[in-house]
Amino acid sequence: MKKLLIIFVLLNLVGLGWLFPKEKANQEKTPKLHHQITVTATRIKTPSRETGASIIILTKEELLQTGEPLLIKALQKTAVVSIIQSGPPGTATSLFLRGSNSEHTLVMIDGVEVNDPISPARSFDLAHLLTQNIERVEILPGPQSTLYGSDALGGVINIITSPGEGSPHLDLSAQIGSWKTNQIHLASAGQWRRLAFSFSLTHFQDEGISAASTAYPGNKEKDGYANLSLSSRLDFTFSPTNKLTLFCRAMKTRTEIDNFGGPYGDDPNNLQKNHHLIARLQWQHFLLASRWEQLLAVNLVVNHRKNNNPSDDLHPDHSEQAYFKSWFLKLDWQHNLYFHPQNTLTFGLDYKKELGLSDYTALSPWGKTISIFPQQQARSWGFYLQDFLRLPPYFFCQVGFRWDHYLHFGSVLTYRLTPTVFWPATQTQLKLSLGSAFKAPSLYQLYAPPSFFGPIGNENLQPEKSRAWEIGLHQYLFKDKTHVGLTFFSQDYENLIQFDFLRGFINTGRARSQGWSIAIKTHLFHHLQLNCNYTHLRARDHQTSQSLLRRPAARLNLGVSYNLKEKLTASLWLNYYGSRWDTDYAHWPPRRVALSAFKLINLHFGYNFWSSCQIFLRLDNLLNEQYELIKGYGTYGFSIYLGIKSKISL
Repeated sequence: MKKLLIIFVLLNLVGLGWLFPKEKANQEKTPKLHHQITVTATRIKTPSRETGASIIILTKEELLQTGEPLLIKALQKTAVVSIIQSGPPGTATSLFLRGSNSEHTLVMIDGVEVNDPISPARSFDLAHLLTQNIERVEILPGPQSTLYGSDALGGVINIITSPGEGSPHLDLSAQIGSWKTNQIHLASAGQWRRLAFSFSLTHFQDEGISAASTAYPGNKEKDGYANLSLSSRLDFTFSPTNKLTLFCRAMKTRTEIDNFGGPYGDDPNNLQKNHHLIARLQWQHFLLASRWEQLLAVNLVVNHRKNNNPSDDLHPDHSEQAYFKSWFLKLDWQHNLYFHPQNTLTFGLDYKKELGLSDYTALSPWGKTISIFPQQQARSWGFYLQDFLRLPPYFFCQVGFRWDHYLHFGSVLTYRLTPTVFWPATQTQLKLSLGSAFKAPSLYQLYAPPSFFGPIGNENLQPEKSRAWEIGLHQYLFKDKTHVGLTFFSQDYENLIQFDFLRGFINTGRARSQGWSIAIKTHLFHHLQLNCNYTHLRARDHQTSQSLLRRPAARLNLGVSYNLKEKLTASLWLNYYGSRWDTDYAHWPPRRVALSAFKLINLHFGYNFWSSCQIFLRLDNLLNEQYELIKGYGTYGFSIYLGIKSKISL
């Protein structure tokens, strides 16, 4: 009853706008919902209404409303995404997009593919990305290899840096809070003649909690985290037909971790350090009276990860040292032909090269273990083609295919079809998407050296593949002030790479992910906005007929945002995770266990003293819910954060 009372009071606080005089409220027009522009869905700027693919967009304003400094926390506000983490900020993170494996989601930053070539399955750890200087995040579930090649087996997440706009200005912010959290942010952006610039520098740090949950014996030591991130974007317009753009993002992190989750998993000096560099140089050129657009880009990603775990009083006979290095280079030449207003043809060529190496040494009472992964590389060439047909306002369709060639397994052909039909009289839209995708074996899966027990790497591996369909019905109501979308989806995976203790990595797995989702967004009142999204998921392993681990069957997000005269802003979020299966390694043999469902309620307040200065308050996990994302690992209880931010014109 006490919890229900707290929820009731908070809902009424957010809804105070209804208590203001009706006469004044009626004088102000209720804003319409914006029809967002996507780049990821088609590789060109496209209104989301004009594509049959599902697309979820988190705008800069929505990221600010959450008040979250870490991007993974903001992504949890979308029900198509489930995120797990092995402890406090900075620890290893996995993302499941509509139930797909973490490595089956291609993560891009400003169009640069950032999945790590030296990680075992070539995934990307989102734990270190901060929300500062992000213009928007585009989430595209389902197979997307037709436009983006390998790794887009289950979907794409594209994180886009804020461009420089308007007169030059300086942004400053700072916050402190629970777990000795502190963050300082400095940014500058604007336009000067032909140059548009955006620059951001952020330092985030907290003391953390024990990564191995304190609910189990032997886990008392806190695991802290520090992150220094730099991002920049420069756009130089030489002429109306020529523009050069440089993106750059660098991260330096320090994470304290534990040996494992569960009883006595604590380790007082297990440390991981990461260095990441992400860069893109792009030239945009228009020909034939701007009917032929060319985008020539060079992408570079460098990753360096180091683990150091010397012996200590709790583990006098154990120590570990390891380092992992990888490089990724991509050349992309994209062409867009706008020869007719009702048809756009997009095609291009790309070349990818990746390298990786690692070294691991461990000491234990059983002796010394050394595992050296010498530098290996993979190269590929790809050609993609997409035709975009427009018959406004009734019909839009994208159809495309892609051909990729890899030196170690040959060629792959993928396709995608995304038609959509719109009825203006009823403001109803029907969306359909069909497609296929693949994922090439990682360097580790191909070339990992054998162990004492047998082989690990397998140079005869073939790519993983998937096929999927989805159908969606969207309704716009109350003069575009409300949007309701219902989507059914199904995706089959085959040739999945799994590890066999006798044969190493082999192509043997099959799985299916299917379900439905509903999203409601309404702006019926001038000061009040409601966001609700729910996903029901059934993800199963075809071989065992068991549910895939750590995927909740039900995910719900409910958000209420309130804005009074640009002075007071408040947002209340309910985040619900349904029950899911995990593995308990504290027992031998390991066994499947069910993790309980849980709900998190977060509240964010902002108050503008002046147009250029705001203080904000964030309350996380208001009900102090005790829960686990991964069996044996800790999560935060009730937390409070206070901050201030200011904008200064230059």
